[in-house]
Amino acid sequence: MVASFGASGLLGPRYRAPAVALMVVVAIASYNNLSVTAALPAIGDDLGRVTLLPWVVTAELVAAAIAVLLVGAFIDGAGARRAFRITVVTALVTSAMCAAAPTMELLVAGRLLQGLSMGALIGVALTAIGLVFDEQARPWAYALMSSVWGVMGIGGPVVAAALVSMLGWRAVFVANLPVGLLAAAVGWHRLPLEAHSAAQPLDRRGLAILSAFTLALMVAVSNLAWYSIVLVAVGALLAGLSFVHARGCRSPVVRMSHIAGEGFWPIHVVAALAVSGGTGASVYLPLYLKAGRGSSAAFAALAVVWPTLGWSTASWVSGRLQQSLRVQTVILIGSGFMAVGSVAVAAAVAVEGAIAVVLAAAACVGAGVGTITTAGLALLQSRAAAAEMGRVSSAHQFIRSLGFAYGAAIAGLVLFWLVQRRTGDAELVRSLLGDTEASVDVTVADALAAGYMWSLIAMAILAVLTVPAALALTRGHRPRRRAGRAPRQESQQM
Repeated sequence: MVASFGASGLLGPRYRAPAVALMVVVAIASYNNLSVTAALPAIGDDLGRVTLLPWVVTAELVAAAIAVLLVGAFIDGAGARRAFRITVVTALVTSAMCAAAPTMELLVAGRLLQGLSMGALIGVALTAIGLVFDEQARPWAYALMSSVWGVMGIGGPVVAAALVSMLGWRAVFVANLPVGLLAAAVGWHRLPLEAHSAAQPLDRRGLAILSAFTLALMVAVSNLAWYSIVLVAVGALLAGLSFVHARGCRSPVVRMSHIAGEGFWPIHVVAALAVSGGTGASVYLPLYLKAGRGSSAAFAALAVVWPTLGWSTASWVSGRLQQSLRVQTVILIGSGFMAVGSVAVAAAVAVEGAIAVVLAAAACVGAGVGTITTAGLALLQSRAAAAEMGRVSSAHQFIRSLGFAYGAAIAGLVLFWLVQRRTGDAELVRSLLGDTEASVDVTVADALAAGYMWSLIAMAILAVLTVPAALALTRGHRPRRRAGRAPRQESQQM
């Protein structure tokens, strides 16, 4: 049996400084990811060009997904400490650029660059956990990072809204500066210095192909138009081209063995399904409660607390379960919570059940996501050699980032398409994303509720699919231990 480690072990002298540094890194990245939405109305009023407003969010998401591919190989060849220093400085510079942007076009460009830095920071944090913490401590480290993300998920938008009301939207980006400086001060000398493999030249062609693939599919699923099917076909072509390129490249940006390898692909699949279904189910929950159920703007805004609370709590429970169960079994338990919670929230919305039931089901979905992602990362890094920790972790985070982005995009596509079909005007609903004073008539409210229900059904399908994916992982092949590697976590169980 694995000896009890516990969360308090992260505060011991061995792990305290790296843990604090990574907590601050996750705090700045999660704040940046979650808080900007609160500033969108003020940004549109100040800079105009509101048609570009969605790209203030989308540009950051796409860039963050791409950035993790860049940083993984760099960490393997240059070390986590050097990668941390570069990315935290870049995050400070790009946050200042966004705060000073005089036009919407320059703000979108700044957000693109900021997304690269923030995505790289997350990649550094995940890889550093694999390099700094042993297998016994990793589940607790992931749980700690999930808790930080959860706290920022609850408090970040509130802080951002207060900053916008008192100081203007630029203060939302300025707030990154003191947090980034704190991260630099704490972690500058604390993360691992040594590199674990020889530096390799940047695979520019592979990066360009994957970037084009990410952008093509993002545009395809963001708007249902005649060109969507064309972009999906282009995305499939680019995926095949990326596979061919990776097989012939000496040091590809993503190794196919890290994606499709027998020890890795089930972990990627179950995590991608979980984050897609969980994100799509929760992202429009405040809009549904406000416009579809008549809740106050404040109550609707705080609805995201429940899936976030479920996620953070389950991350700690997952760490405890991994002390007595195989990690694959823990993932299977999480998939059960995902399936039950997603079906329950769709059913509750379909029958206009009590809001308390909707929120409880949303918390159950969050618990499933938290359990799956925390245990999945622990299993993934237990199967990765130190020399490949950056690439393996970054490949997984790239897939998770796509899951976050595409889950939200598909849910929004279903919702807005149905509202458009029923009312002929989806723009009124879009305005509710940022307008706390807007109201809708009964027809629009009913259309929105129906659209949200069908988006939940689509997300429930993804969530239910985590169960066979988790079963495949449970029955999956156990790779032989490589020389010089620590025993896998599941092999330590009695």
